[in-house]
Parts: sequence; C-alpha cells; structure tokens
Amino acid sequence: MTAVEPTTSRPDLKSRRTMLCGLAVALLAPGALVAACSTDSDSGSGSTTEDNRATSPGFPSGLAALADVPDGGGLIVEGPDGQVLLVRTGDQVKAYNAACTHMGTIIAAPVDGVATCPNHGSEFSTEDGSVVKGPATSPLAEVAVRVDGTDVVMA
Repeated sequence: MTAVEPTTSRPDLKSRRTMLCGLAVALLAPGALVAACSTDSDSGSGSTTEDNRATSPGFPSGLAALADVPDGGGLIVEGPDGQVLLVRTGDQVKAYNAACTHMGTIIAAPVDGVATCPNHGSEFSTEDGSVVKGPATSPLAEVAVRVDGTDVVMA
C-alpha cells in the first residue's frame, strides 16, 4: 500500500471557489452587478422601463405601472431601499419588503396568494405578509405605497 502525499495547493478548488464567490455576489447583489456592467451612456437616460423606474429622472418615486402588477397576483420590483413585492387586488395595491425574514433571500412573485422563498421554502401570505410556513418566524415588513393615476408609487 502506498501513501498518498497531501497536496498544499489544489488549483481546481481555487477556480471553483472563485466561480462560486462570483455566483454568490451575482445572486446577492443583482442591482450591483447590473450597475457594474452598465456603461456611462446607460445612466441618466430618463427611460421609464420597469428596470429603472425607481431611479429614473422622469419617474422618481414610481415602482411600476398598475397594469404591470397582475390583478390577484404580484410582482417583485426594485424600490429605493431594496426589492419590494407589490400585490394587487383590483385598484388596491399592498407592498412588502421582498427579503425573506429567515435569511434575506428575495422571495418569488406570489402564486395563489402565497409568496415563497426559493432557499428554504418559507411561505408568506400576500394578504398581510404573515408567515404561512417556516422556517421564517417573522412576517414580511409592509412598505407604504399608493396608486397615483396609472402608477404605483412610494407613499
């Protein structure tokens, strides 16, 4: 039986670690990744597309067009302090911080009145942000929004 000499450097692990770190940064900070990849000509365009409404000069406090939020469903949008879950019933819109209260992962858009965290399966009611199923134990924080004409804006 021959002894295997331990190696002190494993290049395959280093490249995997680098790749995983890059992936983690991309998943945890998608806005930062988009900002880092944009060019100077992208900033200040005044465009009001869904991706940049919250910071657009022509739409300073807007989150989304009311028509973009599915009636009876919801939509995740970028807000001034992070991602926001918008939930619509008719002309009424409620909003919650979209970060799961368990580990901070952004939840998915709701299905049948329940928004689910893709990491550990916590479920939240879109009625009031309460926990339907753990491991999360705290409800989603409500965000003050209002409908202004045809748009959903920060209140």
